[in-house]
Amino acid sequence: MSNIQIKHISWDLNKSFNISRGSKTTAETIEVKIETNNFYGYGECVPYKRYDETIDSVTSEIHNLKPDIEEGNINLTNLDRFLKNGAARNAIDCAMWDLECKMKNTSIWKVMGVTKPTTLPGSYTVVLDEPEKMIEDVSNHQEFPTLKLKVNKNNLHEILTKTRELSPNKVIIVDANEAFNIDDLKSNADLFVKTKIDLIEQPLLSENDNELKGLNFPVSICADESFHDSSDLAKMAHKYNTINIKLDKTGGLSEAVKIVKEAKKLDLNIMLGCMVSSSLSMLPLLPLYEYADFIDLDGPCFIANDRKNGLIYENGMMLVKEDLCWG
Repeated sequence: MSNIQIKHISWDLNKSFNISRGSKTTAETIEVKIETNNFYGYGECVPYKRYDETIDSVTSEIHNLKPDIEEGNINLTNLDRFLKNGAARNAIDCAMWDLECKMKNTSIWKVMGVTKPTTLPGSYTVVLDEPEKMIEDVSNHQEFPTLKLKVNKNNLHEILTKTRELSPNKVIIVDANEAFNIDDLKSNADLFVKTKIDLIEQPLLSENDNELKGLNFPVSICADESFHDSSDLAKMAHKYNTINIKLDKTGGLSEAVKIVKEAKKLDLNIMLGCMVSSSLSMLPLLPLYEYADFIDLDGPCFIANDRKNGLIYENGMMLVKEDLCWG
């Protein structure tokens, strides 16, 4: 017999996090704790309005499965039959993985047969703001090997040109969060090439992304809002070169493991991405680092006080310590 606790946690951010759809000053997460025989497994998710999720709706989804999980009727092997992909399944799935590792006195690295790294390259997201503030943020975070710029279609020339001048050797990702139309994308192609942009993330609304078919764009285009789980992989063909895997979209680590293996067979590049949340959300993705072409797991960089035993961001790198709050 297990016991599940569900907790809503509001994390203060150290700055306003702005994208093309809006801004926020807190990160709203749900923590799931599963206890069995004095062993505890933890998972965290971020209900996301863009996908019609709220704190209440996700809490309700988890609560509805509580009796069957506590009785052992639902487990890692069949969770996906009871709950669709999304934030609720992510928190449960990751808590189950964590619990399994602890009950077996092992680590997620050993379970998956992956070498645990001591460091991984970090990225830093420059949030949407006035150009001068964005450029200042770029200048203040030159230690990161990858910079991701949250943009809309305004001031692109100034932002991209000055960023590349300051960062001649860094990976630069442009993330539009669906703020472009197809003409915006095409008209800025020369600018993206001139400023050596490495990746353009979700330029169009997901419902309009058929306009990307056959485009043969000179810069790799990444699906974020258009891509959720393995059932979407076939639809990525001829539209995107890269997919952004976020556990709050896939419904947890179990589905993400399936995705990375299938995506590589389709020659899709992989980004490991995140919502703004604590290290408890980041850590379950790290065992997939060997599959990643881009690692964008900087969510805790924006939280004023991260969890104990979380990731440490130092000199642009993520330090993966021995004692961690998950796995």
